[in-house]
Amino acid sequence: MTTSRRLQYADRVALQQADQAIRKDVLRALVEIITNSNDSYARLEAQGWNVSGEIVIEVQRRRSNSILRVRDFAEGMDDERMERVVGTYGEATSGLKEDQAVRGMWGRGLKDAIFGLGHGYVRSFREGMFYSSALVLAKGVPTFELDAPITSRDHLREEYGIPENGTEVEIIVSREDVKVPQFDNLRNYLSRHFELRPILAGRQRRIVLRQMSGERKAREEHILTYHPPRGEKALDEVFSLEGFNAQARLELFRSTLQLSTRGEEGDYADAGLLVVSHATVVALTMLKYENDPYASFFYGSIKCDYLHDLLKNDEPVLTATRDGINWTHPFAKALKAAVEARLDPFIQREREHALHEEQTKLDSRLRRKLDKALHELNSIASSELRPKAPRTEGGVRPMELPSSGLDFAQKQVILQTGQNTTLILRVEMPALARPGAFAFIVSDNPQVAVLTPKAVIEADEADPTVGVARVRVEGHQVGSEGLVTAYVGNAKARALVQVRSRKEPPAEASEATRSGLFNDIRFDDRSDPRQRVYLDRINSTIVVATEAPSVKIYLDENGRLDSTVQGQVLLAELIAEAVCREIARQGVESGRFLAPDGAEADAIQSHFIRLQNRYAHTIHEMIVTKK
Repeated sequence: MTTSRRLQYADRVALQQADQAIRKDVLRALVEIITNSNDSYARLEAQGWNVSGEIVIEVQRRRSNSILRVRDFAEGMDDERMERVVGTYGEATSGLKEDQAVRGMWGRGLKDAIFGLGHGYVRSFREGMFYSSALVLAKGVPTFELDAPITSRDHLREEYGIPENGTEVEIIVSREDVKVPQFDNLRNYLSRHFELRPILAGRQRRIVLRQMSGERKAREEHILTYHPPRGEKALDEVFSLEGFNAQARLELFRSTLQLSTRGEEGDYADAGLLVVSHATVVALTMLKYENDPYASFFYGSIKCDYLHDLLKNDEPVLTATRDGINWTHPFAKALKAAVEARLDPFIQREREHALHEEQTKLDSRLRRKLDKALHELNSIASSELRPKAPRTEGGVRPMELPSSGLDFAQKQVILQTGQNTTLILRVEMPALARPGAFAFIVSDNPQVAVLTPKAVIEADEADPTVGVARVRVEGHQVGSEGLVTAYVGNAKARALVQVRSRKEPPAEASEATRSGLFNDIRFDDRSDPRQRVYLDRINSTIVVATEAPSVKIYLDENGRLDSTVQGQVLLAELIAEAVCREIARQGVESGRFLAPDGAEADAIQSHFIRLQNRYAHTIHEMIVTKK
């Protein structure tokens, strides 16, 4: 006799699946719920509704039972839908089956997020009614509880902060082996998670992150945003996939800085391609180049709506644990091969460039010439910019300050995207300020944000004639540079901040040059050819753009500029231009060189010409050898 019935799953399967999907990671759980809220807004927008698009995330860190809340003001759910969405595991509820552009693909992300961290509650307002449910462990058994609906009252709407329709998901982090990150780290990682990037970068959503000090009392609030790295578009191509009725679009950008890779930062890496289907991000990958250092300059996207068609038909094109594309699927294999074929020439060019650069570095004769020139160039800079020797009292030398009486301790700072750091501002006291006064701080680039626009000046413990103010700055976009300027009275000081992707600092210069204004001279065939020479101020490196038309005609067959007398003359002229302009700039900005208020640009140009007349012939003698 044969019996037939629906297959039953043991309770432990739900918990195992939650562990595999969420991995005790608060960030992964929040991403699931945030994208659910985004899907809810997307469904309303598809019906022609005007929506606020606001999603509020609240975090209350406690020693135990920390609280996470995600609130939207979208559709809301009645008890019937809550039964399906919250109380059913694995049923298609997001709208994917109905061809809607949503992320929800398995009907279990919400449950995994809650059980992966502990237990939780889902509360919703819809059409004048209040609905509430819970996902808890009752004696170790995953349990769904649904309260009877009640009429929504003003006190309920005020308590949950939802004036009309909307939903709040509250998770109690009751599992002892789950740690809630520090608030600043949580803010940094959420703003960089690859699945949230289109949501954070677009204008349709407003994502608010709050740190809560008590029951629904906010201590601080931030608007989360995402800015892709600064870069140039290298490729934009639409292509067909052979054997499939599908097209894909590859957009590839190249950053001038190396970016963090998935091997280094996982879901928060800046390098790599977002795989996007119907405006939904399903993966971050660099395919076979995942661990190739020459691929770390590239980022972009692979857009292919056919992936949603496969998902709608329950094709296993994504991994069950939501780790991205299942590259063993026949269509995924074809997509991978097609994209890799288009990436290969760009990666190969990076490899060849690096090899050429290394060969140039290994040219001992050129290296000796450049090192000797750098020593002389730094001597010139030192003689022009060195401040007068400070007075000493009782054998104690006071802290050195420029003639303006105002200076940043670090004039060049490297900052990782999403992180913040403190710049130390030093002030002459009491000539410029007294303890308790303010320094006013601004940045010329919104991607280098000043967190303390009014910094308090306090007397330095070691030297009471010097005041110290602590200036907090934060980097928002890889590749951005910002000039942070401090004002105290009529005096001002500046520091250059560059936002990078990787945590490690750039390679140190040699012992002979790293203490000077100029650390290196290098040739770059990828620099903007419209600017023949410039100073990379973060690395204190003079960079010659060898693709500039007036430079390129003097290169030899090995791409070198110094092998002919004509090339050496041009190199000397370029170095003199970069050196004299930088010394002029620093002299004017530090107050060392005379510059009338409001005419700083003219003063820099005037001192640039003066320095060229004084030192250009000396620089030519260093670089040009007639043999």
